Amino acid sequence: MNEESRLASLAEVRSRWSALERDWQSVVVGVTVVALVSLLDVHIPWAWSW
Repeated sequence: MNEESRLASLAEVRSRWSALERDWQSVVVGVTVVALVSLLDVHIPWAWSW
C-alpha cells in the first residue's frame, strides 16, 4: 500500500467515525428528550395537539 492510498483510507475512516459520532449524539439527545417528556411530564410546544 503506497502512502497516498494509506492517507485516503485514513481520511475515509475518520469521515465514517465522525458520522457515527454524530449519529450517537443524535440518539442520546433523542433519548434525553423522550425521558424528560415521559418521566417529568415536561411539555414541549411542538408536541402539543392543537
